[in-house]
Amino acid sequence: MRSVFVKTFGCQMNEYDSEKIFALLSADHRPVSSAEEADFVFVNTCSVREKGEHKLFSLLGRLRDLKESKPNLVVGVGGCVAQQEGKNIIKRAPSVDFVVGTHNLSLVPSLLDSAKNGVTGQVAVDYRDEWEELPEELDSYSPLKQGEDGKLDSSFGVFYSPVRAMVAIQRGCNKNCSFCVVPTTRGPEVSRSFSEIEREIKHKVAIGAREVMLLGQTVNSWGRDLQPRSSFEELVKRISEIDKLERIRFTSPHPAEVRPGFIDLYATNPKLCPSIHMPLQSGSNRLLKEMNRNYKVERYLEIVDQVREVRPDIAISTDIIVGFPGETEDDFEQTMEVIEKVRYQLIYSFVYSPRPNTVALDKYGSETEPNREVAGARLCRLQARASEIAGEINSKRVGQQSTLLIEKIDKKSNGQQLIRGRSPENVAVEVDLSGSSELSKVNSKDHPVEGSLLGYRVTSASPHGLYGETL
Repeated sequence: MRSVFVKTFGCQMNEYDSEKIFALLSADHRPVSSAEEADFVFVNTCSVREKGEHKLFSLLGRLRDLKESKPNLVVGVGGCVAQQEGKNIIKRAPSVDFVVGTHNLSLVPSLLDSAKNGVTGQVAVDYRDEWEELPEELDSYSPLKQGEDGKLDSSFGVFYSPVRAMVAIQRGCNKNCSFCVVPTTRGPEVSRSFSEIEREIKHKVAIGAREVMLLGQTVNSWGRDLQPRSSFEELVKRISEIDKLERIRFTSPHPAEVRPGFIDLYATNPKLCPSIHMPLQSGSNRLLKEMNRNYKVERYLEIVDQVREVRPDIAISTDIIVGFPGETEDDFEQTMEVIEKVRYQLIYSFVYSPRPNTVALDKYGSETEPNREVAGARLCRLQARASEIAGEINSKRVGQQSTLLIEKIDKKSNGQQLIRGRSPENVAVEVDLSGSSELSKVNSKDHPVEGSLLGYRVTSASPHGLYGETL
């Protein structure tokens, strides 16, 4: 059997696409942990920031050197940089055998076969109006098996997590934020049919998943382009009826698309986890207008208040861009004020990166003010405060009881056993079984297994996670 190594950069949607690649190749390829072991290397790229492109070409340079000692090695590039750059990747890195765009993953097996037969310079980046459905191989493939110790084992490694399933419900975006390259690389917004979404979730639940993460650029606008028209709220309601599915999450909702029914989900659906990732981008109304975000800070904060009114325990995370062209010190201070008001569990924050085919690049160019030194200093200040707030939030959880979904059980050489998973609020949790009554069950059928829920009490905390003991 041949071997494949997939290197994934970027978001959860890219991780999901990498799962498709594994499934497409599962009949005659086994996964390996490094490019040096592989017959085929696939690089799944991200172009949200310029740094992603730098990482790609740095890796391609190393793969070029590897191909000198392994001339039969095939290298493919996919993802958003592939969609964006197309044949320019091969011009810059001739050692690449093929480039495949975000709409054409199903072509990877045929592109790979052609490359093995000596065909070079293949590029497949055409847009598709229709949804590119799941590979049939995924339906027939059941990689997760429960061994004698109760642990779920993956013989192929199709899924990034055996118990937390990623499922795309939407492709592309219609928002056209001035800084964002996604409408170019992923295309216009297309909703996936409910029947396909349900089929995939049921399949993943049948082979071990207990939590689903619904993926889309603007998940809460799902269904408005379908015939007949549907709604995101109805989708979540119907998904929650799937047997053995314990938890539902989604990312990312757009503030401009939040309706009363969206808020009601958190009040009425017990399977919906008390966590929400809602991008802010900036706390300045002036900059939000320049970014074409289509909401004001006041509306954003209103949504936060509404969600917290029905779910007081909800954890909120966000995305923030620092140093957007024209950002003044006052603009940045307004962002810091929002951070203090919302008190985010987690903030993904970055310095603005000019991207091709965006309004911001056309309007401001690549050399903008504030300069990178000023923007970098602001970012450091923001991240430091964000870490402090996360630490304060987590410290208040010490002594509280909750449940985690077990994702991994680590047995240390000293006999210690650590259970790792996530709380309902999507906070990383580590529970030490040492000295616990659960440890006595290690060799019995009743001991904790991956995919099960475990009650715990928080004993200590850090900005990055919680630590606890079993109840």
